[in-house]
Amino acid sequence: MVFILAVISIGLIFSVFALLQCRHQAKKLKSAATANESELLKLRNSEQTLRYELSTLKTKLRHAIEDPVTGLPGWQLFEDRVNQSIVEGARYQLTMGILYIDIDDFKVINDALGNEVGNAVLRELSVRLKSCIRQVDSISRFAKDTFAVLLTQLGKPETAAIVAQRMLQALAQPVQVNEHHLYLTACIGISIYPSDGQDAATLFRSADHALRMAKKKGNQIYQFFQEKIFINSQRELALSTGIKRDSLPSEFLIFYQPIKNMLNEKIFCMEALLHWQHPELGLIAPAELVAYAEKQGKLNVISEWLLKNACRQFTYWRTLNFYPDFLGISMSIRQLENSHFVYRISQVLQELDFNPEWLLLEIRENISQISFDVLEKAFNMIKYLNIKIAIDDFGAGPFSLRDIKHSHVNYLKLDQNLLDDIEQNEQSVDLAKSLIQLSKSLHAELVIKGIDSDHQALIWKGLGCNLMQGRLIGTQISEKEVVEKMVTK
Repeated sequence: MVFILAVISIGLIFSVFALLQCRHQAKKLKSAATANESELLKLRNSEQTLRYELSTLKTKLRHAIEDPVTGLPGWQLFEDRVNQSIVEGARYQLTMGILYIDIDDFKVINDALGNEVGNAVLRELSVRLKSCIRQVDSISRFAKDTFAVLLTQLGKPETAAIVAQRMLQALAQPVQVNEHHLYLTACIGISIYPSDGQDAATLFRSADHALRMAKKKGNQIYQFFQEKIFINSQRELALSTGIKRDSLPSEFLIFYQPIKNMLNEKIFCMEALLHWQHPELGLIAPAELVAYAEKQGKLNVISEWLLKNACRQFTYWRTLNFYPDFLGISMSIRQLENSHFVYRISQVLQELDFNPEWLLLEIRENISQISFDVLEKAFNMIKYLNIKIAIDDFGAGPFSLRDIKHSHVNYLKLDQNLLDDIEQNEQSVDLAKSLIQLSKSLHAELVIKGIDSDHQALIWKGLGCNLMQGRLIGTQISEKEVVEKMVTK
């Protein structure tokens, strides 16, 4: 019995072991099947990915050869033709032209009528443009509504202008798409090989710049690339970018130009003129600095920097027994219409313990640029602070006598070009007398700018004007030169 039980027990053990083995094998087979399914799924995914990439490459290749909307040669094919023409041009001294044609306000068509109509219009325009060029020339669509044309073997650059004019006329004809009757205009930029560039990238950039210049001028215009304009554009970019840098104040230089009272030979005012020592472009004059600062919204910050540093310098001069009556700081009328900025001026003067009666704000622009109510409020605030006001370049443009009459202006700085011929022209003398009488009626004193000779100074003194500025009185000088040349006197 015991033997039988033992045999049965051993048989059960072997059976359990066999069962466990079967289960283990089943798990292995199931795991293998799952792995095979996973591998199969990966292979299927890889196949789909490869098919998608192959389809994408085919599309890109097709688009490189042919534009999908217009059927024109694709951009890469066009660029290759340009490079081939450059090689031929260099070898045989040939001239060629690149034209960028941009359709004005084309986005309006797409937004209003849809892409289908827009694409139909582009196809029609491409046909018209193609009809304006020779078989040896090439055309492609550079962007959605911009076409590029290669004119090879030009006899002279003026031929490109003839083609451009022909294209503008062709594009101006009405376009009929379904029930829509559309009138379009365009602008064209032209660059010429080799004068405007000797490689494709430069020629494209020059044509694009010429196109932007044409668009600024209006519709239905073609424009050749002009290197001077391009250089100015590069300068504008450098200044606009540089004026945003945090290190900008370290590049500022203040120069001072004196205004003298010729009656007692005393310095009436030291006008502070802020310059920018640009690391690449050199010294930037105040007018240009102000223009870019205003565009970038930095004018108030820069003006505050000038005010603080010039006031400190003015105070330092007084410790050296140099006592000008005023420190002249140029301001924009747009700045003064902001009451917060005027309040900030008063805060700066308080922080520096600077006497407001020493400050002369020279208003650059025509005071008629802002409403009379705003102007009156701004000038009343300045008067309340005991700061003096001068209108700069008086007589240079239109102005409202009513505004000046009610604005508590203390000085009128006469535009130096208005009466620069006073030595030879009797009419200028008569006009000067009238302006003097006008200033007296406004309870303001004239400051005569542009005094370059003793004879000029003598004439103005004879007319009763004693406040003068110009090369005869003194040119712009640095802070160090003020101490060396003027404080020691």
